[in-house]
This record gives sequence, structure tokens and C-alpha cells, in this order.
Amino acid sequence: MSDAAHTHAMPESPAVQAVSVSGLAASRGLAAGAVFMYSKSSDIALPEYVLPEAGVAAELERYRAARAEARRQIEELAAKFKSNADGIATDVLTNHLLLLDDPVADSAVVRRIEKERLNAEAAIRRTTDEFRAMFAKMKDPYLRERQRDVEDIENRLIRILMDCGESAFDHVSSPVVVIADDLTPSETVTFPRDLILGFATNRGSSTSHVALLARALGIPAVVGLGDITSKTHAGDFVLVDGTSGVVTINPDAQSRAMFDRQARRERRLRAELARECASAESSIASAVRLCANTQPGVSLSNLASSGAQGIGLYRSEYLWLGKDADPGEDEQTSAYSEATRAAAQLGDGARAVFRALDLGGDKLQRGQEAREANPFLGNRSIRYLLSHRDTFRAQLRAILRASACGPSAVMYPMVATLEELREANAELERAKGELRARNTPFDKNIRRGMMVEVPSAALNADAFAKECDFFSIGTNDLVQYTMAADRANEKVSYLYQPANPAVVRLVGMTVDAARGAGIPVAVCGESASDPVMGLLWAGIGVTELSMSAGYIPFLRKILQSVSASDARELAARVRKAGPSRTAAEIYATCREFVLSKVPGLEEMRSLFTPGQAQSEKERT
Repeated sequence: MSDAAHTHAMPESPAVQAVSVSGLAASRGLAAGAVFMYSKSSDIALPEYVLPEAGVAAELERYRAARAEARRQIEELAAKFKSNADGIATDVLTNHLLLLDDPVADSAVVRRIEKERLNAEAAIRRTTDEFRAMFAKMKDPYLRERQRDVEDIENRLIRILMDCGESAFDHVSSPVVVIADDLTPSETVTFPRDLILGFATNRGSSTSHVALLARALGIPAVVGLGDITSKTHAGDFVLVDGTSGVVTINPDAQSRAMFDRQARRERRLRAELARECASAESSIASAVRLCANTQPGVSLSNLASSGAQGIGLYRSEYLWLGKDADPGEDEQTSAYSEATRAAAQLGDGARAVFRALDLGGDKLQRGQEAREANPFLGNRSIRYLLSHRDTFRAQLRAILRASACGPSAVMYPMVATLEELREANAELERAKGELRARNTPFDKNIRRGMMVEVPSAALNADAFAKECDFFSIGTNDLVQYTMAADRANEKVSYLYQPANPAVVRLVGMTVDAARGAGIPVAVCGESASDPVMGLLWAGIGVTELSMSAGYIPFLRKILQSVSASDARELAARVRKAGPSRTAAEIYATCREFVLSKVPGLEEMRSLFTPGQAQSEKERT
């Protein structure tokens, strides 16, 4: 936990009744302090009026000047964070520059000023509303939250046009907890880090850029609280538990004292864990590679410092999202080559694993609409690729061209049948033939893998293992398809259970098949970053865990604390118990095992995902 988690005493108001509000845990940790209420331009009534015809040219110039100033501000912030080696903040701001320069959005604003003769503020707001509505329809929580990035640009432009200043946080002069309807990524990165203890918002999700930034900055946060802004006032004292997702308003003296003791214990334990620990030869860490998940537009500069041993999942679809047409082969080659060169610097055996275009479901190009009754069970991922073979082959050629820059691999998404795997491999061979005809260099022995994301792939893993070079288990989708539950749907989110015995059995079957064929198997889903589930997968026999780079150091420390034989024994007990135990019971057993191997962690709740126990509690 960072210094942001320090608690700050404040005179108690015994006449005020304590209130606890539950939301979504966005960034683990504990924070306590006085409330700073924050509202932004989207909450302010904006001027909207029709321009006289003679005023259109001046208004266009006003809009362009605001865009130029927004660019200056964003570039200045990006340079500041780049100099501080803050890769995540720099990546967010770089993406904002791309959004600011988006020709579709820009032309829409210009059209409203020219054709409808709207003032710039109103033209920006109406254009943003269109994008907001488009993103809101998406079921994928990560993509749905991209509307926050669009709103961030809107907010910055409107503040400039209305001369509101660059940041409301310039007024923060003492340590506070921010309470807001919502926050945008650039607002989050401009927090005065020594003064913002934590934040809580009405809206938001745990998959947003804001949540990602909060975790990277070590700022405890709870989002999705509904109406926290109506229950708090400036000067109130609040406790923010970013692990359980609970905010307590005006707690009594005893609650505050207990909270403060817990925060101090966790700070001490985090400091101890931050020290380098020696790796025992017998630890499970020696058998597991820890790799990074990444995507186009994300800086690769922090991979080495995090200890990543390769890129285990490169989400290529982000080259397509937000565009009207497929990216060209040269554009793809350039992006993939950057990743391949970065992976080549990560030591022996490192490589970049490129997931082929995982489009469909709710991941659509701009202008497309999901016309299937159930797009998640429809023409998506490998099915989409095999029905759009020109797109597929162009991407395969780009991946192959990038393989000339360093060790690479191609991975097919959501394979369900042996026929799909064989057809995908045939397309790869055709792409190789086309490059040979051009005399274009590539790695002729590039590794071919498939994602295990549906039960049929796990059940038939023995057959698949004979016709590919590696498996990568996408636990996010595997859990959803096994449990028939969309984890983005809060009404059934309790069924998102990576520790469910059915899921554990499917992972075990996949690992056994891979071991029998002599091929490696990775887990690249969300569960890989959870120290409890990551250790269980390693004990079962997974040879690689791939996750956000920031989680790698802690996972490495956990794995280095457990002997390979102990990890295997734990996994054997879990698999032997089978369906007689619930997901919560399995998770609790593994959690207690981790705690027994890393003394002191029982005091540190924020190291663990509360999902299993919390889900059971909510159900009962």
C-alpha cells in the first residue's frame, strides 16, 4: 500500500450517525480522511445557442483553439509522466491524444458548428452524447468503460472553452478523500498524489481506465456506489475500503481506531514484501514463467522492470476497435514488430504471443452493429476469422513479418472444434506461401497455439494438443461459458467462480493433455493475477501465467515462497475433492495455504481477491 493509504485524524462529530455504503472494489487498500466533493463541467448547465451566420467562422476558430490548447495540456502531462517513468499514465494520455485527433469526432463537431450553427460547447456535448450512447450499448465492461475516455476529452475541451482552469484539484491543500459522481482518466492522473488518499464515486466499474490507474498509483478506490454524493458533504470523515468495496461515512471513534490499526499493519507488511526474497531452487516459481498481457497503444517500456519473461497475450483486436475499416498489413506489422522487439529484450525463452483478431460479440468496429440474437454464441473470434479469410490472412502475414524481429507465436481465439484448428493452421501455411512468393523474411517455425475458452476445447484437449504447439487458457471466458453466466451482469456476477470445481476440472484436463503431448500451457485470464488462483494453477501444472505487468512482482514473491512439491500436493487435494466442495471452500483452502507459507499475510486482506467469499456472503 502506498503512502496514499495513511489515515488522518479529524475531530469526531458524535451527533452524526455513521452510514456504510457498498459498491465495487476498484483498487485495493484502505484510506481514511476528510471529504473533498468534486463536480465537473458535465454537471454544469452549458450554454447552447444558434450562431448568427456571420459568427460561424469565429466559432470554428474558437473550437480549433480549444483543441490546440487541449493538445498542449495533454502533451505536457504526458511528458511529465514519461520523465517519471509512469508508463500507465503516459499510455492513457497518449490514447487521449488519439481520441482528440479522431477525424470522425472532429468532423462531427465541425459539422454541427457549420451546418447547425451550434456554439462549440453544445456541438461538443452532442457529439460526445452520440459516442456515449454507442459505448453504453456494449456488453464488454472494458469497452463499455471507454466512454469515460471520450468524456475526459469532452470535459477538458469544455473547461478550456468556459475558462474554468485546467484542474479543480489545484484547490486541494491538505490530505482528502475525493467523492464524485465519476472521474475520468486524466483527472485521476493529475491528482496531487501526496494529498489524495482515496476516492469513491457514484458510477464506474472495476475494469475502467480510472480503476487501472488507481491500482497503478496505489490509491484505494470504491466505485459504483450509486448516490454517495448525496450522502456526503465537504468536511465529512470517511473510511474507504478498496478491498471489500465499502465506504463508511462519519464512523465512530472505535471504528476509526480499528481501521487505522489495520492500515498501519498493511503498510508495514507491504514494505516487507517489497524486499527482494531469495528464490529457493525447489520453489514452484522455477517451473512457471510470468508474462505480461498487453495491447496496441500501451507502452512496453515497463515490461523489463516488472520482471516480465515475455508477452503472453497481445490483444491485437485493439487495432480494429474504434476504426471504420481494417488496419492495413503494414500498420499491423509495425505494431506487432514493436512488441516482438520488446519481448526479445526480456531474456532467454521470451517471446511475443499474438492473439489473432478476437472480434465479435460486443467487440465491434465503429459503425457495425451486433445483428445476431446472441452475439456471444455467434460469429465471433475464430469463427469470424474463418468467415473473413482475407482479413485473417492479412493479419497472419503481418504477424509472420514481425516474427523476423524476434521470437513470436500466433494464437487462435475461442477454438471449439478440431476442424477450426485445422483450417486456421491451413490459413497460416497459405500466408507463409504468400510471403515466400514475395521473398519476405519470417520465422518459418513460428509457434502455433490455441486458446482454451470453451468447455469443448478442454474436454477434447488430447486431440487438440497433437495439432498445436501450446495452449493458453482464457479463464474469463472459460468460467462464463462453463457457468452460463455473464460476469458483467451484476445479477449473476456471483457465478463468476474460477475456483468452481467444474472450472478446476477443465483446467486440469487441459494441463494433463498438454503434459501428455509435451507442450506448454498458460493461463492468461484475470485469475492468473490472483495470488490464490495463480498458485493453484501453477500447482496443477500450468507452465506460464500471463497478467498485467504491474501484478508480476507480487505473484513472483508468492510463488517463490512455496515449494514445488507443496504446490502440487495442494492442487492434488483440490482436484481429488472434486464437486463435493464449493468454489468458496476451494478458494478458502488455497488462501489459507498461501497464508501459511507467507507469514503475516493473514493481516493483509487487500492482497487477495475477495470474490469467492464475498459472492457467497451476498447470496446468503
